[in-house]
Amino acid sequence: MKTEFRGLLAVVIGVALVAGVLVGPASASLTLFQSFTGNEGVSTDGCGSNTATCILISNIPINSTIQAAFLYSSMIPNGGNPNGTSLSQGANTVTPTFTALGANNVGLQAFRADVTAFVQANITLGANTNWIANEGNKTASIDGNALVIVFSNPLRPTQTVFILDGFSSTIGDKSQIVTNPLPVGFTAQMLIGDGFSFDGSDPKNPTSTTQTSTITVNATTLTAVAGHCDDDQDATCANGSLITMGGTNAGPHTDPFTPFPCTGIGCVGQDHENYNLGNILNVGDTTINLTTLNPSNDDNIFLEVFDISGTAVICQVNCTVPEPGSLVLLGASLVGLGVYFRRRR
Repeated sequence: MKTEFRGLLAVVIGVALVAGVLVGPASASLTLFQSFTGNEGVSTDGCGSNTATCILISNIPINSTIQAAFLYSSMIPNGGNPNGTSLSQGANTVTPTFTALGANNVGLQAFRADVTAFVQANITLGANTNWIANEGNKTASIDGNALVIVFSNPLRPTQTVFILDGFSSTIGDKSQIVTNPLPVGFTAQMLIGDGFSFDGSDPKNPTSTTQTSTITVNATTLTAVAGHCDDDQDATCANGSLITMGGTNAGPHTDPFTPFPCTGIGCVGQDHENYNLGNILNVGDTTINLTTLNPSNDDNIFLEVFDISGTAVICQVNCTVPEPGSLVLLGASLVGLGVYFRRRR
């Protein structure tokens, strides 16, 4: 049975996991938005274009139930808001109201809209569904869009899907996860959405590592070249289409896991922001330390989606939780990166 929880991380928000406990600084600019527990799965996709429209694709297994769906828009510096942006499927269209997720010191920000009811009514299960994001006359100020759909399916194992969103801090963040020993067969996946991101002139063959972010887990580099405009559907990598979103369960837009480790210019084009944390973690591990760094101060990671083995509930800090052996406290405080103005091609 699926249980849904909502929460905003003002100081520390706790999530109780069978696996363990996550603690971190209270200053994280990405905060826990929603958590889902049960036979859960998640579909993510991104698109950017300097035309008015771009295509987002989902491919959700048959016999699934749509739990929630959210449309994100990432803005260029001081780009205003994306209100007026619509989402269409076939002849049906919704123009949702967006919520601002916060802005950094140079005006980079992202917005989120709840499109759950529209997706539930218009999705085709067991096949590709094309969703058209139409930015109208604001396309020059919107770098792109991301669609996150959470679903449950009776054939899936027990998983926890949680969504963190916000904006990239100018100083970066650290988090520590303290767990009961990770069980045999665990899975741990992280997908990120990154706006105003640029690593070279060709989105398929980037030519620079000077505008990238580094993610380190347990003192081992997971990637040193996160970010770019992988989901630019114009293939121009220009302002107005600088976005990448790790894609999973999204038909032909599915991104393979980033090679591990992913460092150096040869890996820039292979890092699609879909990370298998199992490359670093091992059965029996009890501590996971996560750090991020953006040396050039010009990426805005506005979204992180996690899909992890286990059952989760959410609990405010200092609340009562069961003793180890049933549930233990997970306090969430995850990842913000430094942001500064992005040079365009």
